[in-house]
Amino acid sequence: MPQYKLIYFPVMGRAELTRLLFAQAGVDYEDHRLASDTWPTLKPTMPTGTLPVLEIDGKRVAQSQAIARYVAREFKLAGDNNWEMAQCEQVLETLVDITTDMVPMFTEKDEAKKAELKTSIYEEKTKTKLKYIENMLAANGGDYFVGKKCTIADLGLLNIVDRIQLVTGNDLKDFPKLVAHKEKVSKEPRIAAWLEKRPKTPY
Repeated sequence: MPQYKLIYFPVMGRAELTRLLFAQAGVDYEDHRLASDTWPTLKPTMPTGTLPVLEIDGKRVAQSQAIARYVAREFKLAGDNNWEMAQCEQVLETLVDITTDMVPMFTEKDEAKKAELKTSIYEEKTKTKLKYIENMLAANGGDYFVGKKCTIADLGLLNIVDRIQLVTGNDLKDFPKLVAHKEKVSKEPRIAAWLEKRPKTPY
């Protein structure tokens, strides 16, 4: 078994989907959380000058989506064939769009404007994309996004619903099926164990 080291800051952020994947796979890895004052020194040594980075027996892969999708494929959490992999990718890319839409919430310094953004982004962008996601779930019967088992698509949904709820305080009452799906995936034994023990940090 290769030795894995996931390098990121001491928050959930862009590394949390990969952590969820390692948890669901039952694979040990080093969850290396950098102190912020060490980052300027390490930044020039990273493949793209960004985090997260995954080391696999010392070899480095950058970019959060590349890392998560590599781990999902490696541990059979990305679908059982090319069609199922494409379905996973469809969900993931829509979730990436939601995350991208949310970026102004994190960069805005004015608290009043930030509060306005939380509402406007949700109403004007997030709701539409969550409806697409809900339709994808329904198209596969409502239990899982792809096939009949938990994949990266289901873990990605858990992660994005967590993000929306934590960052905006929105309970997503417009999407009870997605909230229920998140709760179901949260109860997968290995995921539940990770959620219980993971460090309590800002998103």
